[in-house]
Amino acid sequence: MKKILIFANFFMILIGTYSGTYTSMQTENETTLNNAITVSMGDMAPDVEELDPDNLPENVIAVGGSEDIRQQVQAYIIEFEIEPQEPRHDIVWQFVPGLHGVKYDFELSYQNMLTHGRFDPSLMTGRSIPFEGSNEELRQYRIYRGNENSPYVGLLINVAWGGEELIQMLDILDEHSIQASIFFEGKYASNNHDLVLDSFHRGHIIGNHSYSHPSDWLGFSYDSFAEEIVRTNEILADITGEEITFFAPPGGAFTDDTIRAAYDQGMYTILWSADSIDWRGESAAVLTRRVMDRITPGGLILTHPKPETVIALPHIIEQIRSEGYEFRRIDEIISGERSGHFEKHQNPSVEN
Repeated sequence: MKKILIFANFFMILIGTYSGTYTSMQTENETTLNNAITVSMGDMAPDVEELDPDNLPENVIAVGGSEDIRQQVQAYIIEFEIEPQEPRHDIVWQFVPGLHGVKYDFELSYQNMLTHGRFDPSLMTGRSIPFEGSNEELRQYRIYRGNENSPYVGLLINVAWGGEELIQMLDILDEHSIQASIFFEGKYASNNHDLVLDSFHRGHIIGNHSYSHPSDWLGFSYDSFAEEIVRTNEILADITGEEITFFAPPGGAFTDDTIRAAYDQGMYTILWSADSIDWRGESAAVLTRRVMDRITPGGLILTHPKPETVIALPHIIEQIRSEGYEFRRIDEIISGERSGHFEKHQNPSVEN
């Protein structure tokens, strides 16, 4: 009987020892498995608890984060996906350019986020959706601004003097990677070929500002308007090697014959919505404030190569960009195409 009790006690001790060893091994294996799920196998990254959740390695995703990312991508698409805006005639604004829409690719955007381990609007991917209407049917009307839903504005520079100041303005625009729309008087351009060509080679669109900027412009007949426009087009096309498509009437003055003469030459007539009135010679601070008071989505800003405009220009650029707008040439504003930076405060990738 004593031997049986001793054997029983030994057996219980053996079972207890094995059970404790098994429990210890099981706990260790579960810990190892959990770590393997949270961090990719073969990766030497530290424990997840020690990682900065806003700066995870690309192959590490916070547990449960993928569903949050999916929901954020879906919410972003609902808020920012945009239907195309058709070009139209408006009783006040005349020819209002259209604006391409935006269609996002959910799966590609979502996978971009998963790869980076976080939601980031700059990783959204989509494509631009063109409008269906024709600009040609509306070219008979004047253009004062771009589409009212556009995140872009345009800088217009009318040039009949001020070569030195224009070069300074071009340098400032280069520094800020901005391309403007520059309208040259024909007579001035014929005596300043290098300045026109320099503007063109820097990527600015070249337009027509009449031949002689006549003071009695409004008294002209249709034939006189056409002569001024055609003569300037020939000069500018000879310098740039490209057809001239945009016409800015001197002083913004026009009659029905002015518009018809430009239209018959295959041109768009361009006016403005924000006039700096820089020809008055007022201070840079006054010019900057005046422009900013008139800035709206799609706005066209009229300037001239004047000393105070040179001083004001960097401030105008900085303040306009701080409000979420980017600068586009007049041809881009009329076409309605979107670039990669197509929303205020957003920077997604969009293919036109």
